[in-house]
Amino acid sequence: MASSTGTYCDICQNRHICKAAEEYCPVCEEALCTDCKDHHKLAKATKNHQAISIDEYNKLPAFIREIKQHCDKHGDRFEFFCPTHNELCCKRCITTSHNECKECKVIEDFVEFSKSSAAIDEYEQTLKDVEKNAQTAIADRKNNVEEFEKQTQAIRKQIKNKRIEIYRHFDNLEETIMKELSTIESEKKQNVQSVIEKLDENKNRNIQLKENIDAMKKYGSNIQVFMGTIKLQQSVSSQEKFVRSLQDDESLRIVNLECSISEELNNIKSRIRSFGTVTPITSDPRTQFKWKSDKSAQILTTPTDMNSINNIHTRLICKINVKTPKTITSCLVGKYVMFSNTKSSMANGCLLQYDINGNYLKEIELTQSLAFDIVFIDFDTVAVTGGSSLFNVYIVDVATLQVKRVIHVGEENCIYGATYKNEFIIGCIRGNSLKMFNIVNNKDVTIPILPFKTKNTRGTYIDSDDNSFYHSDYTDGAVTCYGLKGNIMWSFKDVDLQKPRSACLDSNSNVYVAGSDSNNVVVISSDGLNSKQLLGPDDGIRYPHAIHYDKSSNRLLVANKYGPAFLYQVSS
Repeated sequence: MASSTGTYCDICQNRHICKAAEEYCPVCEEALCTDCKDHHKLAKATKNHQAISIDEYNKLPAFIREIKQHCDKHGDRFEFFCPTHNELCCKRCITTSHNECKECKVIEDFVEFSKSSAAIDEYEQTLKDVEKNAQTAIADRKNNVEEFEKQTQAIRKQIKNKRIEIYRHFDNLEETIMKELSTIESEKKQNVQSVIEKLDENKNRNIQLKENIDAMKKYGSNIQVFMGTIKLQQSVSSQEKFVRSLQDDESLRIVNLECSISEELNNIKSRIRSFGTVTPITSDPRTQFKWKSDKSAQILTTPTDMNSINNIHTRLICKINVKTPKTITSCLVGKYVMFSNTKSSMANGCLLQYDINGNYLKEIELTQSLAFDIVFIDFDTVAVTGGSSLFNVYIVDVATLQVKRVIHVGEENCIYGATYKNEFIIGCIRGNSLKMFNIVNNKDVTIPILPFKTKNTRGTYIDSDDNSFYHSDYTDGAVTCYGLKGNIMWSFKDVDLQKPRSACLDSNSNVYVAGSDSNNVVVISSDGLNSKQLLGPDDGIRYPHAIHYDKSSNRLLVANKYGPAFLYQVSS
């Protein structure tokens, strides 16, 4: 019996039986009939596989269906991705053809978020921009064609009126100028029509790419979407490049037709040698393209080595002998070096101040606060979060260590790690949420649109730049970058970074993380794809807990759990 979808069960065909397939498993790379799909759902090895219907599978673009889950060369399942070659690798590929590629990553560490990746959003936005701008260009070109016709009629009338004045003597000259006009009009109109045809072709390709992306997102597996994103880059970029190129060449320049009547018409007939000239006048385009995707266009390109983490190096400035029986939870470096910890078993935190050479200056005790994190509000002021079950934020003068104000943030809000952004303290709250607190009017504003995909934010840290939040979760062992709307940009996990604690950013949004159980400081590239151990046990790093990067001076402060601390000069 013929299959209604044209697809037959792969398992049955191996037994020389032709049965229509109803589902497709992208993990097994097999089409399944009714009986086989039931076994597939019950088998221990395959019950967690997410099969899709054959109709959904057939809606996937061909280049997505061609992305396989297993290595053709070795037969093993792909487990790694090589950014150097943009290739999926099995465990044997890693030890053979990719044995010198140092940046290979475990696929599961980041393909989970591929459908919500910034690259996919960027491709979709770019295609929308291409479509909108192409439509604008088509309308403009059609309008220019209409103007040709109006201008041509005006010129014809001008020529005929002059011809009546000088009667038959200029019949031949009139014929010449009319031919010239028709020739130029035809040529220019053909040029514009050619642009319109190219834009129509581009439009059709754009629609197909949008349909491909939509189908890929709806029906493709995670790994297919991830690889499809890479394969789409050239096509989407080509679409964008074509429409952008219209403003760089002569395609959209306005062409007007004008005619200059010869001055000889007012003189003796024998001196008349020409009726005039028809000249196409080109002016700047009226069409201005709009690209919403320009702000994040760097997602479409490969990062350069300009700010490569491989070029980052440290030089020790001084060692600071901070000795405490309690955990150093955070640190800052600016005009002074500051540390926070718990003073005693009572709920009293402590803020310690040292000079830039590592000499002790003074300290202050903060009652009803565990002094979990210190955040710069401005150059002269810091905010100290309470942590645990304490609900106060202390605003402290950096130089004098005098408490300027105490903000009560509410009985449900225990703030641990925090960052400061646009007059708001953004803090990790006990549980798995993030909240903002306006330190000007003490107003509590919850952000439900920024959900963390983690079970716990208790005792964790956060930092931010203009576009993202960076969350360090010691329970999950991950550092995750979130967009301002809560979408996951990337998530980093690696055996070289165990129980990450405090994290901070440099001016290029590279992330520096204290690995408390791996006894090191790891720097992660701004795209989350690459990492490097910057400091380790040989540098005196033992259970590091607190870290801070001063962007104005490129100094890095790292504090072990019970001291000491180290101040470094960073160069790249």
